[in-house]
Amino acid sequence: MFLKYITLASGFNFLLLAIVTFLKKTPNKKSNNILGIFFFTLFIYCILVSFHYTSLIDKHYSLLRYYSPIDGIFLLMMGPCIYFYVLSVLNKPIIFLEWKILSHLIPFVPYIIFNAYFVTLSYQERLNWLIVDFRDGTLENNLLNVALYTQMIVYLLLSFSLINKQLKVSTKVLTNNILIDISWLRLFVLMNIGFILFSAPLCFYLANERANIIIGQLGMDIQFLYIFFKSVWQTEIFISDEEVVLSTNKDPNLIIDEQLAEDYLKTLLHYMEEFKPHLKEDCNIQAVSERIGISVHHLSNILNQRFEKSFPEFINEQRINEAKRILSSNNLGKVTMEAIGSECGFGSKSSFNKTFKKYTNLTPTEFRQGLKVE
Repeated sequence: MFLKYITLASGFNFLLLAIVTFLKKTPNKKSNNILGIFFFTLFIYCILVSFHYTSLIDKHYSLLRYYSPIDGIFLLMMGPCIYFYVLSVLNKPIIFLEWKILSHLIPFVPYIIFNAYFVTLSYQERLNWLIVDFRDGTLENNLLNVALYTQMIVYLLLSFSLINKQLKVSTKVLTNNILIDISWLRLFVLMNIGFILFSAPLCFYLANERANIIIGQLGMDIQFLYIFFKSVWQTEIFISDEEVVLSTNKDPNLIIDEQLAEDYLKTLLHYMEEFKPHLKEDCNIQAVSERIGISVHHLSNILNQRFEKSFPEFINEQRINEAKRILSSNNLGKVTMEAIGSECGFGSKSSFNKTFKKYTNLTPTEFRQGLKVE
């Protein structure tokens, strides 16, 4: 009776958490959306488990005529959701259109195959399997649990590695000028790893679905209430664009080691050379940060340390170099200075002239005339 009500209550609890998470305004909407999807899948899992459990305990077997144990498929989504959530919180790029994303579907294959086989059985065979599995356990379910626990531990270790790398550099991540402390993430992943190490031997020892449900349900409720409150109601510190650069100098937690800075610098320069984002008027540090997977404060830190420039200064320098290249061409014809400025990412002719003179001590026209004299 206890399990019947706790699973149902947990389900609606996760539904409420999903709604709040989707609606909550946050500097990193992507991470909240992933968390909302996560909670919603747990809601579906809890409802399925509650229906399964209630039907067997109350011996309402007719309700299970078309039932198939697909709850494990929703449980398998926990690992990828945690991993993608960590990536989004750390401002790492998540590209869902690449072929390698299909590798995340591999652990689902055994569950899909088993359910495809299960629905081919007669009603009586399916019912007998559900009753035996719930009471004593079955070989098939134990093998599926091996796949589940293996998948979970792999995702948790990958997440732990990502978090540790970030914490060696800083305990804070900057998103849309909001500085967020992410040190709690490591504790959450450690809680999950600890729960896996505790529950796996217990589940395989008891080896029945009733024990699996009780252990899994309590573990989920504790851990995911924790992640909800830490992520949705965490302390956020707003800082201005100027403070981004200053914080990299003042906060020892934001210092980047030499090798990491060198790798980041190569990534940035390669991206600038290949995609030329500076030629767009709306180029900003947040957009570049998200595109190359390097946090905003890391980019500011690198530019400040290596070039003694802020991001806007770095972008303007790239634009002026492009303008000088165009002005040096012999095929300009009757192209206006305003058109050249627009092509290089400047919003107006006056902005182009002012910035060009700042970096060269000449106006674009004077620079062009000097080349003609030479």
